[in-house]
Amino acid sequence: MALNLVRNSRVFFTTNVNTTTGVIKPAAGEGGVAFSATNTFEIQVLDGFTFSQNVNSETVTINEAGVTPVRGQRSFNTSLAPVDFAFSTYIRPRDQATKITAEESVLWNALLSAEAISTPSSITGVTTVGVSAGGLVTITGTAMTGTPAVGDIITLSGIATTTPAGLTEYVNTAGTVVTSTATSITIQLFNFSTTAITATTLVTASTVKYSKWAWNESNADYSQATAGHSDANQLQKFGMLFLVDNVLYAVDNCALNQVTIDFGIDQIATAQWTGQATALRQLATGVSAGTSTFSGGTNTDVGSNGAFTSKDSNAQFITNKLSTINMRAVKAIGSSISAGDSYNIPITGGSITINNNITYITPAILGVINKPITYYTGTRAITGTLTAYLRTGTDKETGELLADILSEVATAIEPMFAVAINIGGASNTVKVVLDMPAVTIGVPAVSVEQVISTSINFTAQGFVPNATAANSVFDLTKPSDIAIRYYA
Repeated sequence: MALNLVRNSRVFFTTNVNTTTGVIKPAAGEGGVAFSATNTFEIQVLDGFTFSQNVNSETVTINEAGVTPVRGQRSFNTSLAPVDFAFSTYIRPRDQATKITAEESVLWNALLSAEAISTPSSITGVTTVGVSAGGLVTITGTAMTGTPAVGDIITLSGIATTTPAGLTEYVNTAGTVVTSTATSITIQLFNFSTTAITATTLVTASTVKYSKWAWNESNADYSQATAGHSDANQLQKFGMLFLVDNVLYAVDNCALNQVTIDFGIDQIATAQWTGQATALRQLATGVSAGTSTFSGGTNTDVGSNGAFTSKDSNAQFITNKLSTINMRAVKAIGSSISAGDSYNIPITGGSITINNNITYITPAILGVINKPITYYTGTRAITGTLTAYLRTGTDKETGELLADILSEVATAIEPMFAVAINIGGASNTVKVVLDMPAVTIGVPAVSVEQVISTSINFTAQGFVPNATAANSVFDLTKPSDIAIRYYA
């Protein structure tokens, strides 16, 4: 008998699954495909990861009168609950010279997209790139691979800008294809600068790339995941592998339901991931010592022979104490808050959660153990809380924010702010930015402690920007709630 120790455990993410069922494929030579460095990735997790599947039961009881009543019961197992799994990772950007990567990029993509990360399509021989004040991007070149159809949602990448400064992040983003030919496309961006940009202010290589999935390596400065591709009833199919000492457990047909990022001020930046799946299996395989390959031989229900991409030990850590927050009013809110008013909030903590609100469906046939057959996404809910000391004065800090909100709370139905959380600090090279261009905030709550503090709750939403700030509006049909950008 051998005891399994958590310190010897390893976790893997794989796209080597059946595209219909989501079940991890059998081994090569048995009608399946082996694991490889392009479809299976080791994920470094923190202590406390879990994976389990429960059974639902129904108990029949008797309740009768009399001198000798029957008092027994009979229990039936009726169905298997979805598999629950959870783990935490550090948030770690990695500079690979030509692109910014992250081990957890596959997780961001699975959370916010129905498509797996692949090779982007491209427009080559680019001659002009123009952006209107309404966020309409026109790209003209000499050839195009994988020509998108009108109505497709794509994410642009590879465009660089010189003026206005900082526009790069708002061009390399998601939008809807408006026109498409063999040599040019126009895209209506979801989130965009309201300044018209001419071709002379854009500097780009001769190739512009575009994709139909969430995670994109936008250029040599940063990469990002956006909510632009998350409007789908079902998200990317993938599997999880949990190696506990020498016992490997496969979790089939997974879906990532939620991620929470906590801003513990004296902690390293982490993300807590939770998901569900339809089945949990134990496999007779393991990892060959000192290698990046699975071993196990002839197991017929998993591609147990093959390689994987090993963990990235060189990516950089980020500490939360350097983090900064920018909260800006998108448009005027009553007479107290003008469009563009920006508040300085040195945080003491907080969190943000992206929740897909997934619901699994299970049949209810008599006489069998029913199993979950599929799932569907619900509302994409992005909520958060920021905590800070209550600082009074006229320096646009928490005290003035509280005073301004209180003065308008009786009439401000939809106070619209833009919030950017710079994990690691806005001025630092290594950072992760959570960019929410339109949120509503509630009245900051006051906590009476040795130093008075306040909590600010917010909800991110889709919106349509406008050059006239007063005409910017929330729009729940637009998947422009959030962009997560990695810099290194």
